[in-house]
Amino acid sequence: MLNTPYLIALCKELQENIWDFLNLAELSLFAGVNSFCCMRVEEYVDRRRHVIFARFVSDTGHFINLLRRGDAVVSGSCALNIVQAKEGATEINDLDVYTTLQKFEELVSFFTETEHYNLIRNFHRPPPGPYNTSGIAKLFRLQKAKQNVDIIVTNLSSAIALIFQFHSTIVMNFISADVVFCGYPVWTLNMLSLIHPCTYKQNGTNYATIKGLAKYMERGFTLYSDICELSPHDSRCVKTYYCPHTSRSTNDKGKLAWEFRQAKMDTTEGNVRYIDTHAVIWCLGGDQCNNERIAGAPSFVFTT
Repeated sequence: MLNTPYLIALCKELQENIWDFLNLAELSLFAGVNSFCCMRVEEYVDRRRHVIFARFVSDTGHFINLLRRGDAVVSGSCALNIVQAKEGATEINDLDVYTTLQKFEELVSFFTETEHYNLIRNFHRPPPGPYNTSGIAKLFRLQKAKQNVDIIVTNLSSAIALIFQFHSTIVMNFISADVVFCGYPVWTLNMLSLIHPCTYKQNGTNYATIKGLAKYMERGFTLYSDICELSPHDSRCVKTYYCPHTSRSTNDKGKLAWEFRQAKMDTTEGNVRYIDTHAVIWCLGGDQCNNERIAGAPSFVFTT
């Protein structure tokens, strides 16, 4: 790590060149050195978030406020990109916004009326796809020139609950108004992923799912369906955050999360933080485990 006096002496452009080669875990370590480093990392991560959103919206600040008011999050390639080092990060394709039945209308209005996107399709029962689960109530597909936005509406109480039901751990990341979150950082930042057992145990596999998984393989990720091939697994595995039978939480120490300091001071009514309060708890489940007591455990997700 660079020492603080040396970092202060660097111009802003050189500082950002350094940050570009650090992933979110490495940036978080650097931020822990002192308040100056924390401030610089905070500025950098927030700037990256705004740059990503600016690909799709003209007023990024207003969009972030909408995420806060609508208890919504951004996932998909945008969230994966920001947890990786900028140099060599996954290419951003679409903007995938997740929200709830109670609060989706303002987001749809923002994109169609303010940002002038065209509503291409409005699915009330989305067709089979790599991210399709019973928790999806509506899907709005919008387009403007080459920009594509999907607004995924869940009938669950939390917008992020869907994310932990998707095809693999690669996509279990999100950006909210308050935090950048990665559910399985050790795997994700090393280009590794476990396929969610529900894709093959609950008839979740179809052509679109396979195509979605193949897309990440083309991007350099190595996917595993057998946990024993991905990480050490024995009778004590359930005590680790990377056993698919471990009940995980958005509050646990297995996550990687950058919480924006400004968000901590925000007292906006109705703001759902997803960490500290209103945690989401999930379990991947499946049959693969040397611990016979828990092998065959079901997948689940719920909000506290």
